[in-house]
Amino acid sequence: MSLTLSPPTRIAALVGALLLTGLAAVALLGRGALGGAETDAVKPLQKPAVRAETTPKPVAAPRAKSRVATGFPAKIDHALRYSRVVVVSVSMPGAAVDAVVRREARDGAKASRAGFVAISATNERAVSGLVAKTGFLPAPAVVVLKRPGVVATTFSVTDAGTIAQAVAQARRR
Repeated sequence: MSLTLSPPTRIAALVGALLLTGLAAVALLGRGALGGAETDAVKPLQKPAVRAETTPKPVAAPRAKSRVATGFPAKIDHALRYSRVVVVSVSMPGAAVDAVVRREARDGAKASRAGFVAISATNERAVSGLVAKTGFLPAPAVVVLKRPGVVATTFSVTDAGTIAQAVAQARRR
């Protein structure tokens, strides 16, 4: 059995094939088939840019204070910017003893008007920054720091009165 197509059918098939090829090319070029690179053969149509007359924006003056990184986590750096002495409590969330030590550290800092930062012991990035400066950290830990990021005292389980004394001593040094 042989299949012969009449001339009008052949023309319709050729036009259909060309039409499908053209649609496929447009779809591929529209999706970035060239990998985002423009070639000389395919350039997007662009209108020339029209610049509107604008008033120049005023330039902001440089900040007077420059921030010095101490090597501690950002929370501690921030606290040291606003307080000369900062009490840092490192505790494990959910541990009863750690919660008591954190509360005592906060109360001691408040009583002595020092900054306070609570850090979770599960925050490896923050704890590693503290360990790098102190050498070790007990569990739970209370660290008294003074500006510009000097470790004054490190405690484990302690009370608010002892922390307030350590803050006063750090201010005198």
